[in-house]
Amino acid sequence: MSQSSKNLKLIYRKLKISDFKEFQKLFYLCFKRKISFKFYKWRYFNGDLSFCYGVFISNKLVANVGMVSKELSNNQREKVYSRHSSMVLKKYRGIGIFSKLLRNIKKKIEKNIGYIVMWPNKNNFSNFDIDVQNILSKKFYIYKTTSSQNFKEKTTNLKIENLKKIKNSIKSNSSFFLKNFIKLKKRYLLYKKNDYYINQFKSDNQRSFFILKCNKEKSFSNRVILDHFGSKKLKNKHLFYLIQNQNNLVFLSKKKINKDNYELINNINFKIGFIKKISLKKKKTFLKNKDIFLGDTDIYIRI
Repeated sequence: MSQSSKNLKLIYRKLKISDFKEFQKLFYLCFKRKISFKFYKWRYFNGDLSFCYGVFISNKLVANVGMVSKELSNNQREKVYSRHSSMVLKKYRGIGIFSKLLRNIKKKIEKNIGYIVMWPNKNNFSNFDIDVQNILSKKFYIYKTTSSQNFKEKTTNLKIENLKKIKNSIKSNSSFFLKNFIKLKKRYLLYKKNDYYINQFKSDNQRSFFILKCNKEKSFSNRVILDHFGSKKLKNKHLFYLIQNQNNLVFLSKKKINKDNYELINNINFKIGFIKKISLKKKKTFLKNKDIFLGDTDIYIRI
């Protein structure tokens, strides 16, 4: 750590509910976006293992990392932390504060957690001091589609509250993170539920479901695909019909797509840090046939 940071009286600690104002100030200074107390409480203080850890100078928050507790969709339902709300006040960047913050967090969780999921941007290289050979990286692509064609609608929209009625269908062994009714209820029914809806497609006594979010910005709007559950066999056909009938449809893809009506609007860097030892064979197959959705990140949330 540089000499300039050693001279600072830094306090590293877990945030409390009462630290919201400081969290809100730092978030706005870093991202120029407002954040609500309701989001702060829902995301990090809802009774599970999620938390925020920050760096204070006196009572001023100058850096923060949010850690969201999840489970993997494997037989052991192993616990994993997903890193969010990573931010450092501009004045204190580049002097080692953020790297030390992540090392402190790793020490606190490594006895009980085997993996850390990261969504780094191009300027964020910190990785909890995990060796490069113990990090699995993959890039995903965010596309927006355009459609001027008017096909017969083959899907139906349901209110998000219908999750309760179709909860027995909420399972997907192909998801990287564990998916069940409790998980989706927490994600889509407890915070801004009016922003979400379910799109359903039926065929041959099977049903496929996408969860979508309507984003409206003045006169412009788009539909963001956040999650899928139900029949995996129908998933691609369901997506095809959605693209035919929805203009400005946004979704995440494992592969690059070269089509005239697909616009690449961004990409996501997805990294898994292995804290505990894992065999090379398991590491190579860790993401095999597993799906990641925009609903697994915080990118989709309009704050």
